[in-house]
Amino acid sequence: MSLAICIFLACCAIIALSLIPKKLTELESLFVFFSGTVFELSAFTIVHVNLDWVIVPHGNEPSYANLVMRLVVIPVILVIASHVLLYDRKWLKWILASGIVLLFIPFQYLQEKLGILVTPHWNVYYTLIVFAGYIAFARVMAQLILNARPAEEGQS
Repeated sequence: MSLAICIFLACCAIIALSLIPKKLTELESLFVFFSGTVFELSAFTIVHVNLDWVIVPHGNEPSYANLVMRLVVIPVILVIASHVLLYDRKWLKWILASGIVLLFIPFQYLQEKLGILVTPHWNVYYTLIVFAGYIAFARVMAQLILNARPAEEGQS
């Protein structure tokens, strides 16, 4: 059941990505997706393997559900956050970014209730700090991509 819910969340995240106005091209969004995936998996590995703050239960379904969350849902949400943080309206982008960070609290709670993760040494503040760091990283990567764009011809 947990795998089906995670796939449903992945579909919802992809639909949300398709509906928002985009500030990056498809290739740039793909770069943010993959860099976010590498960053998120590295941070999760440190928290899971090295610090033992998060435990992934053994078994096929929890493992596959965790992979769907780590490889699809979170990176897609990071791409959404990078697009949102590139909006022109200051208040709107910060309200939406705060909403995305706060969305990860029920997301973490759902993972614990479905048995995807066990977090004995974790609290809600760690979730807020970690996912705010993920979103900040996605914003930095989007800014690096925008700075790497070639200058438009004819403009000075």
